[in-house]
Amino acid sequence: MKKLIFLLIIPFVVLITSCEDDTVTPIPTGNIYLTSSPAGAEIWIDVSNKFSTTPDTIYDVSEGARSVTLKLQNYNDTTFSVTVTENQTKVVPNVALVSNITLYGPVKIYETSGTDPITQPSGLDLSSGMAYGVSSAQNGLVDIYYSSAGFLVQSADLYPGLIRETDFFISSETNLDDGEDSPLRTASWTNNIDDTENNYVFLYDHDGHYSKLKIVLRGGGGGPADPSWVDIRWYYNNTALDNRF
Repeated sequence: MKKLIFLLIIPFVVLITSCEDDTVTPIPTGNIYLTSSPAGAEIWIDVSNKFSTTPDTIYDVSEGARSVTLKLQNYNDTTFSVTVTENQTKVVPNVALVSNITLYGPVKIYETSGTDPITQPSGLDLSSGMAYGVSSAQNGLVDIYYSSAGFLVQSADLYPGLIRETDFFISSETNLDDGEDSPLRTASWTNNIDDTENNYVFLYDHDGHYSKLKIVLRGGGGGPADPSWVDIRWYYNNTALDNRF
């Protein structure tokens, strides 16, 4: 009988020892307080969306160097490192977000017939907001130009010797500042608009950037119905393949 009792006690002791070995030490954590200008940016930590927006405090962040990214539509993603200390709240100085949308214009471009390439440029570089003549030394930068043939604002590759192709999509709206995003470029987009077009248009340029453009004024020549120049105003998205405005 004594031998039986001894055998029953041994498994009980082993079980207790095993439980003690499985004890997990908690990972030290701290907090991060974030603000941004403008506010409302999504907060990502170590490429994980925290489903929170600035300003806010993110709790229980693992101690050590953490990668923080703030994301907001029409602004560049902003990434930086934050060192988290156990049981402390790291206050990050206000983060100024940089817009990835640039507004240009009005910029005047002239019809190609009988104009000086320097003083009366007929083409536009959408990315820089600069006007250049289609026969000037900078014509390789031209994305669109105002053609006397049909009085169209059209893709630069339609002019002899130029290669930059830009596609056009005419919207049904007139307010350039309405915040409407561009539809994605498809094969149905065209390569020009009439100089009398009053709606704004979306553009997709040679480098894969979207613009949102409107003819805001016409003049010269025989008057607004028969202009020799047009004033262009447009938004340019500096992020390639990003159609948001």
